Amino acid sequence: MTPADLGRPRTPSAAREQITTDSRTERFRARIKMLGSLSCQLSRASDLDELFRAVYSELAGVLEVNAFVLGQYDEANQIVHVVRQVHSGTELPGGSFPVGNGLTSEVIRTRQARLIRQWSIDGPRWQVGYATEAEGFAQPESGVTVPVLSDQRVVGVLSVQSYRAHAYDEDDLLLLEATAEQVSGALRNLRRSERLDSQLQRRVTELETILASMADALLIVDASGRIVSLNRAAREVLCIDDSAILFGKPLSHVKWREWPPAARAVAEALEPIIEALGRGEALREVEAELRADGRRVLSFSCAPIHDEAGAPFGGVIVFRDTTGKREMELIKNEVLWMASHDLRTPVTAIKGYTQLLERRLTKGQATPELVANFVGVLRGQSEYLVGLLNLLLDYSRLEAGRFELEPKRIDLVALVNDVVASVQAMSEGYRVTLQTPPVIEGDWDAVRLEQVLHNLLTNAAKYSPEHGLIDVRIEADEQSATVRVADQGVGLAKSELGQVFKRFYRVEGTRRLEGTGLGLYICQRIITASGGRIWAESSGPGQGSEFCFTVPRYSRQIEQPRAS
Repeated sequence: MTPADLGRPRTPSAAREQITTDSRTERFRARIKMLGSLSCQLSRASDLDELFRAVYSELAGVLEVNAFVLGQYDEANQIVHVVRQVHSGTELPGGSFPVGNGLTSEVIRTRQARLIRQWSIDGPRWQVGYATEAEGFAQPESGVTVPVLSDQRVVGVLSVQSYRAHAYDEDDLLLLEATAEQVSGALRNLRRSERLDSQLQRRVTELETILASMADALLIVDASGRIVSLNRAAREVLCIDDSAILFGKPLSHVKWREWPPAARAVAEALEPIIEALGRGEALREVEAELRADGRRVLSFSCAPIHDEAGAPFGGVIVFRDTTGKREMELIKNEVLWMASHDLRTPVTAIKGYTQLLERRLTKGQATPELVANFVGVLRGQSEYLVGLLNLLLDYSRLEAGRFELEPKRIDLVALVNDVVASVQAMSEGYRVTLQTPPVIEGDWDAVRLEQVLHNLLTNAAKYSPEHGLIDVRIEADEQSATVRVADQGVGLAKSELGQVFKRFYRVEGTRRLEGTGLGLYICQRIITASGGRIWAESSGPGQGSEFCFTVPRYSRQIEQPRAS
């Protein structure tokens, strides 16, 4: 402005331009001053927390900052470690998350800063976890996120957000990029000092890699029970998506309603573990049974982390799914019980009749009729014992996944006739009627299908009254064949129709009868593996039962039973 201009009246537009110019000049000076002050503070920062607080305090002095995040990027594992974060003036602990599809991940992948003037228009969907602390936290409307670069490699990320749209402009983007350059230098200085103990750093990296690859779920929490860090296995158990950012999530019961049902059950089971850590207690292999997503058992172990004064300020929690282990223990106990009871009966009978026969022979009292009678009993008990052992062998093969089917072209009608004749010979006093077409051919495993038929027919005889009628019918079309075995026995309650095919299940009121509770379970596995289905029908207790199965005649591929 010249001396002549000083005396000339100024127009309103010129005055406004002058004010705008003065305002931008003042803002520019304030930011230059801020960068200088930040440079001094960063040169004195001895750790990441001091670095974080210096950057936040200086930026908050010249920008509208409702939320601020500073993170380090682990390129090898593609994980962002949030140093710390601030929301609405409240400093929160950091966390970690793998690179996903969010804004931060985009900035890291492209190495390009992003200015979001209005989130609903410019930005991707804001992704936060379902357990994010809600008090005083709103969704951002604008933001600036810039990469922290070192030798053209991304080593971190810097982000500010505002709850107000259009809170930032290009000048703010330039300021954040200049700040990121200073942060990059400060991080290099910190790393340089850390290299003085490179062996320790290498051990830390090894430990982080081990934790990341652990099959067991691992959580690190602070004194308030907030998640500080967790591995991928813990994310899966807690149903946290890989792209979800962790904002110091609390494991508090007041937040359970915001969690998915399965994760809510885990959080509830974690509460006493968190309380134990708060008291400085260590726990080992504490089991909790969850029922939100079906019967599930988790085993928890925890150890507190103490400060220099010995006070607990958080802890480490490790947990694993032990449902399979618990089930195997139950199966083992049931098998041992069966071995000690069901196998004892034929063994005791064989031993008793053998001793009795020996005494009769010694005394010369063994008539041909007596010997024949005893031999018949011994043969029957031996066959029963062999049947039990074969059943146990089949069961162990099924559970281990070593049970294979060998389908061949056979006549189902001929197979049924043979089994009916065999059962009738062993079970006198029962009438068996057979309704079947002349021939039904198909591709089946004859040995295993005979096993199913034999089990259904012997069960029908076992649970039927003397001289009862057993009706066997076979139906078929071009695609499948159906076999029905009906009896006039004890019948089934409606609640038992779906239970009888479970392992070790025995019908109420029939426990006095011999049986392992494995026969129908193995039948169900054989029929399912053959591509068919098996079911039971009954009008109720005392009304008899009908057991049916359907199998495809010409299956393209037989599914081999897998370990359960």
